[in-house]
Amino acid sequence: MKYIFGPVPSRRFGLSLGIDIIPRKVCTLDCVYCQIGNTTKLTLQRKPYVAIKPILNELIQVLKSNIKIDYLTFSGSGEPTLNSNIGRLISEIKKITNIPIVVLTNGTLFYRETLRKDLLHADIVAPSLDAIFSFNKINRPHKKLKINKIINGLSEFRKIFKGKIWLEILLVKNINDSPAELKSLRKAILKINPDEIHLNTVVRPPTKISAKPLRWKELTKIKKFFGNKCKIISYNDKKKSENTGRNVSKYILEVLKRRPMQLKDVQNVIGIDKRTILKEMWLLERNKIIVNNDNWWTLKTSADGE
Repeated sequence: MKYIFGPVPSRRFGLSLGIDIIPRKVCTLDCVYCQIGNTTKLTLQRKPYVAIKPILNELIQVLKSNIKIDYLTFSGSGEPTLNSNIGRLISEIKKITNIPIVVLTNGTLFYRETLRKDLLHADIVAPSLDAIFSFNKINRPHKKLKINKIINGLSEFRKIFKGKIWLEILLVKNINDSPAELKSLRKAILKINPDEIHLNTVVRPPTKISAKPLRWKELTKIKKFFGNKCKIISYNDKKKSENTGRNVSKYILEVLKRRPMQLKDVQNVIGIDKRTILKEMWLLERNKIIVNNDNWWTLKTSADGE
């Protein structure tokens, strides 16, 4: 499938069926911690990058299989809110299923009233807000993006959105974890008023090697500082998918196309025995289709060499 992937075990959304509606690495930011790699097209232009009908056809096909799905999640290879069809897509999906819809977004385009209206029928919107003072350093935004404008946009969305807002903050060691930065983030949180605050740090291999994680003890202290709405989102999800009837190697490639994964994650997604998965991954590696970087599996790129 081209646009639908998963279900993937998610840290926050259980078994999440992904909907990828943006070409790879078309984004408004070029974050230092991004596990997908450097942004290839930095843009603020919203347009219908993908037609609606092919996406709905793929989704209907998956839904007919009756596999377990907890959430339908707009995510994947780029920033989904850049697709100007996202509002229509959400409305059309609501006509064919009652599965809750999540939009994972970097939150940068909410200053636009059209986008705020597009997302009104989602069940959960999960924007990111990583830094105030260090915004340019950690997120490397499009030159026209300003952090105050982003915060104001999220605040305006909160006033009209009836669903849940789960605000994610990803902290990188010695970049956006200073006391001054955290204090400014807390002030922004109060203005945005999310239902939950999800505290995260670098887990998957980042774009920049210099992007280092915080220790658990540090995260726990910051969680307390942000208040009762804040939780640390753990990486491991114990739920398993129900895809034993699918082609294993094809499914491995489908998942790794979106993000790096460890063996245990691939096993959780596919829901079959470790030995079978290892065999398929070994064949894919031998054929130079995937590579193993410190136990993180990714698709091979030209940068990996021979």
